[in-house]
Amino acid sequence: MTLMTPPKAAECKALPILFADDTSILLTSPNNIQMQSNLNLVFEQLNKWFKTNQLFLNSDKTCFIQFSNKSKCTSDIQIKYEDKQLNLANETRFLRLFINNNLSWKTHTECIKSKVSPACYATRSLKPFVTINTLKMIYYS
Repeated sequence: MTLMTPPKAAECKALPILFADDTSILLTSPNNIQMQSNLNLVFEQLNKWFKTNQLFLNSDKTCFIQFSNKSKCTSDIQIKYEDKQLNLANETRFLRLFINNNLSWKTHTECIKSKVSPACYATRSLKPFVTINTLKMIYYS
């Protein structure tokens, strides 16, 4: 079976990104009305592509995020898939990075901090008992 590449609607500047079993679409539009129209067009094409390639979209795990500046973004964009409304997310995980709708690093930094903190504590606790080479080995492992 030949797997087709996903559609790319050139007229609405949609960029599909596939990674393992995740599919993301990056889309830019000058205003919300155009965004709604473009999203529906791209989503319709994407659904056809999934069905053609015997794939399915899990609507419970599917969401969209609208990036904006620091001010409050009010979005009236609505996307439906098989009569289910897709959720507008404030943040999501994309290629192991946490991204929020303001493109702030806060969520990602907090996640990394919680993972690195125990390692730093362990290294600091071992320092009086082991050589610097052993500490480096532990650090890089």
